[in-house]
Amino acid sequence: MKRLGFFVGILSVLLAVSMGQSRQPQDEAQMEAFRKASEASDALIARLLARLNQEYQAGGAERGVKVCSEIAQQLTQQIGKEYGVQIRRVSLKNRNPRNAPDAWERQILQRWERDFQQKKPLSPVIVQTTERGKKVYRYMRPIMVMMPLCLECHGQNIKPEVRRLIRERYPNDKATGYRLGDLRGAVSVRVPAAK
Repeated sequence: MKRLGFFVGILSVLLAVSMGQSRQPQDEAQMEAFRKASEASDALIARLLARLNQEYQAGGAERGVKVCSEIAQQLTQQIGKEYGVQIRRVSLKNRNPRNAPDAWERQILQRWERDFQQKKPLSPVIVQTTERGKKVYRYMRPIMVMMPLCLECHGQNIKPEVRRLIRERYPNDKATGYRLGDLRGAVSVRVPAAK
C-alpha cells in the first residue's frame, strides 16, 4: 500500500510536469479540443501507469514488459473510443514500431529534445490542420521518465532476463539508455473538429 501511495504521488508530479506552460489555444473550438486531448492523455497515462505498477508488484519488470507488449495498445485504443479521439504514444526512440512518430510528431519531438538539452520547459502543443478534407486538431504533450520503475525496462542497467524478454518481443528496440527526468516521448492525439 505504501508503494501505491508513492506511485500516486509520482503520477501527480508526472501529470503536472508534462503539462508545463502550454501555448494558449487560439479560439473556443481549439480550447475545447485542447481540453479533450488533455483529458484523454491524462487518462492514458494514469491507466497505463496504474496497470504497469499493478503488474510490477505481482511479478517484477518481466510482467511490465508483457503489459506494454500485450495490453498498452489495446488500452490506448479503448481510451481513444471513450474520448472520441485518435491517441497514441510516440517516441524518437520507440520500442514498438507502431509508436514511431509521423513527420509532424517527429518535428515536435526533435524541438522538445533540443529544448530539453537547453533546460527549457517543455509545453503541450496544439495545432489545427486539414486531413483528408476534414479539419482536425493535433495535440502532443511530453512524457518524461519520472519513476525509477521505468528504468527497469528503459534505463541503462537493465537486468539480463528483462533485456532478453524485450529483445524477443521487440527485436528493433531503441527505447533504452534513459535516466530519471529524461524526455521519453509524447502522447499524440487527433481531435476531430466539431461540425
